[in-house]
Amino acid sequence: MKTFKDSTNVIWTVFEVRRQAVSRADGAFLPSGFNDGWLCFECAVAKKRLVKYPERWRELTDGELEKLLIAAQPAPRTTFKLSEDFSDSPTREL
Repeated sequence: MKTFKDSTNVIWTVFEVRRQAVSRADGAFLPSGFNDGWLCFECAVAKKRLVKYPERWRELTDGELEKLLIAAQPAPRTTFKLSEDFSDSPTREL
């Protein structure tokens, strides 16, 4: 995992996603080409995925990572937050 700042001062976290061998049914939601893994770029308001990336991506400069970010495709963001899910739950004493 690595954090970098792009040219507009947005802070991004980038990490590699590697999937174990998945059955066709489990991986059906992934777009074509994602079976071998991808780089995931996330900031406070966006998420992107890049399928083809250099093996030594962790050694790249912020500018080089930004070039990969530009080439990455938008990805759906997860909106579920654990703290929100339990905010209205009654407290239970043990």
